[in-house]
Amino acid sequence: MVQSTTVDTYVNVMSAICEEYSVEHIMLSFVDSDPDENFVSNIQKRLVSLLSNSRYAKATRVKLEIERASENYVSVVEGWDVVDVTAVSKELAINFSAAAIGIRRVHVCQLNWLKRFKKDEDWILVDGNHRYSDLMSSGALSSLYKEHFHKRHVIIAFGILFSVFLVVSVSKIFIPSFVVPEDLVNLFSLMIGAAGLYLAIISLRVKNI
Repeated sequence: MVQSTTVDTYVNVMSAICEEYSVEHIMLSFVDSDPDENFVSNIQKRLVSLLSNSRYAKATRVKLEIERASENYVSVVEGWDVVDVTAVSKELAINFSAAAIGIRRVHVCQLNWLKRFKKDEDWILVDGNHRYSDLMSSGALSSLYKEHFHKRHVIIAFGILFSVFLVVSVSKIFIPSFVVPEDLVNLFSLMIGAAGLYLAIISLRVKNI
């Protein structure tokens, strides 16, 4: 996601993505403005100037395209394996992360520097001076991500149990001789109650994050 006007930011982000993941295609999505081809050209020139560094060499080999980002956050993250939010506002980073919670395979990532740079020092990726983090696997966001899928699975199971119980009840109406064992009724009741209790626990855990 492009919101900053600093060329080196995206040079480093693209290189970090290529270092962490196997990518062949990168889309630069401009958040607050129309795509700027001159800006993209400057990124490519900067990458070429850093070809001697293998980290940056990888980024020169990917297919690079540009677009204006949609205001629909879900449509932005759908169809991609990695969405980088390094240089966007915290509000946007949260919105993109929230949109990705329901899409298991999407990584929402951010480049963090582990050192302080001097005034005239180039911000270049080297061993130990940076970390490329997947926000979907860290902290409270990770908890929300896991709870989303836990809750979805419980709801599906709850729906199956309710459907079976409904079929049994209807069968009993139309087939008076059909007898449901009391143990089976008790088992269904316990399972539905357990599913409801688990959903309540998940909701409480999410509220406390």
